[in-house]
Amino acid sequence: MERTFNLPDLGEGLEDAEVVEWKVAEGDAVELNQPLVDVNTAKALVEIPSPYEGTIVKLHGAGGDVIEVGSPLVTFEVADDAPVDESILAGAAARDGDESAPKREAVLVGYGVEQGSKGRRRTLRPPGTRPAPVPQRPADPGKVQASPVVRRLAKEHGVDLATIAGSGPGGRIRRGDLEQALSGREPAPTAAPAISPGTEERVPVRGIRRLIAQKMAKAWAEVPHVTTFRTIDATWVDALRRELTEESGVKVSPLPVVVRALVEVVQRHPKLNASFDTEAGEIVLKGSCHVGIATDTDQGLLVPVIRDADRKGIATIARETAEIATAAREGRGTPEQLTGSTITITNVGTFGSEYGTPIINVPEVAILALGAIRERPWVVDGELQPRRVATLSLSFDHRIIDGAEAGRAMTDLATILESPFHLGALPRR
Repeated sequence: MERTFNLPDLGEGLEDAEVVEWKVAEGDAVELNQPLVDVNTAKALVEIPSPYEGTIVKLHGAGGDVIEVGSPLVTFEVADDAPVDESILAGAAARDGDESAPKREAVLVGYGVEQGSKGRRRTLRPPGTRPAPVPQRPADPGKVQASPVVRRLAKEHGVDLATIAGSGPGGRIRRGDLEQALSGREPAPTAAPAISPGTEERVPVRGIRRLIAQKMAKAWAEVPHVTTFRTIDATWVDALRRELTEESGVKVSPLPVVVRALVEVVQRHPKLNASFDTEAGEIVLKGSCHVGIATDTDQGLLVPVIRDADRKGIATIARETAEIATAAREGRGTPEQLTGSTITITNVGTFGSEYGTPIINVPEVAILALGAIRERPWVVDGELQPRRVATLSLSFDHRIIDGAEAGRAMTDLATILESPFHLGALPRR
């Protein structure tokens, strides 16, 4: 008999997802939990497994198509006694024509749900967990295993992925494998302009870029943004991060020092670490500080999260920042890693910018930008000295935070960063 599997809700109440790459074709026999398709959500590249063992009858959508949650994704031909993974089906509304099938609330693949107060969902299993895997057939040795991001980079550089040995599971080619292969090549000749003079090109806004555009427009339209600036003497920030790098063996940039200092400020100014429930007319103050790190990726701007940053030392924050940023850039960040921040930091200094006016990552109410740290003349004890100087930019929701409170918070942040060594009392692990 035929069964249709509908696109599940892949987290955070998403309404749709873009098909990136099918891993099966019509007519293929598939096993339970065998990967079916990679889709792009607002936050990550997600691999969806098969809830059935059977034969693919129809794939509903091609690469680049946007499919709404609850709409048909794959139709199978399955035997009456074929095994079924109910936990995967729990993520999709039953629209296969079987009216006797139970209707289920759409949630992230692999999650169960339980209705809490006011109809809010809560997960019954930790994010990122799935049922125990069922043994699968070995991958076709003739098929290259690589993510869409790696494939695109290989195409841009003219690299045949079949010539690269992958270090991932089952020989999957990771971004690092490709970069290592590229490091031994001769520099490519300068490319001709991508767009010929006098012509124009239209690029569809899809996937993460489309969702970023929607979220930024919504944030700018609905939140009254105000940005305040503070230039600081960052000489001791630089000194502290060098000391911590030497002590811990972890490469510490100025950013983790600023993250830890911001956590201190949040404890003194809790409205920075909040959200605004417009429907209830309430400010929601957060008991934990989960710091989002705005990260530039090939897919667009993503915000991986350092959870419970208020409980971690600078070296730990540095290590976790590197790990989650790399996962985001390689397209393997999980929904848990890419959601749930309570305040965000963006390092505009990475690209040489001295300051910026960042857009708030709603539903948060504040975002901090760290500008480039450069040597400049600075007055110290009445004397002009060369010092390492940086500008901080704080954008805040003026419905929740007044200018005076934002100014006091920036003063506290500047005070900590201009003499940050007392942060050394925090765990350096």
